[in-house]
Amino acid sequence: MMLHSLRMWIVPLVLTSVSLCSNVSRATAKTIYPFIGNYRTTVNITPISGNVSQVFEVGLSDDAPYDLGLYKGLTYSVIDDKGNLTFNNNPEVFGVQGFPLGYIVFGDGDNKLFGTSDASASVNFDNLTAKGSGIVNITGGKGIFKNGISTLLFSEEDIVNLGSTITLNGLALVSGSIKVPQEVPEPTTIMGTVVVFGGLAVGSFAKRKRTARKQH
Repeated sequence: MMLHSLRMWIVPLVLTSVSLCSNVSRATAKTIYPFIGNYRTTVNITPISGNVSQVFEVGLSDDAPYDLGLYKGLTYSVIDDKGNLTFNNNPEVFGVQGFPLGYIVFGDGDNKLFGTSDASASVNFDNLTAKGSGIVNITGGKGIFKNGISTLLFSEEDIVNLGSTITLNGLALVSGSIKVPQEVPEPTTIMGTVVVFGGLAVGSFAKRKRTARKQH
């Protein structure tokens, strides 16, 4: 009877532990950080070969969260005769060799985001304005964004200043959310511990019961 009671106590313990483990895994599998920031931008477009240019951009924001008020980016572009720009972080896509891969970095403190961009833009040479949009592919980070991944959206409007290097000054809106995976306890490890504990408890009880019978 007592052995039956002990088993009835162990079974709920095992089930409760499994349930708690499952709940912990669901609650801590990832952390999501909403993001939106308005940036004042400066974009320098420098021709390097034919219609291919190297593009360096800096953005400053007063409202971006998580200390991500600064971003810097390097990419490459081609422009057609209608003023349409296509960007890519790999210059070899445009047939240019010997230049570094592009990048984007948000933040200059403990928290940072790393990634690349995929964008297009259109320049109106009549009124010297430009509009662009695209995505920022976040592939990692630092601080609270370690191992973070995301696809952020951005749109931008600029004033065009012509010269040997074309400079765009404008405003960009970046929005989305950053997902950061978190380490969680292994369900099998917790389950194994509970089963071992249960087995030891049953074995100890049975041993005490045999000893008591011999004494009587």
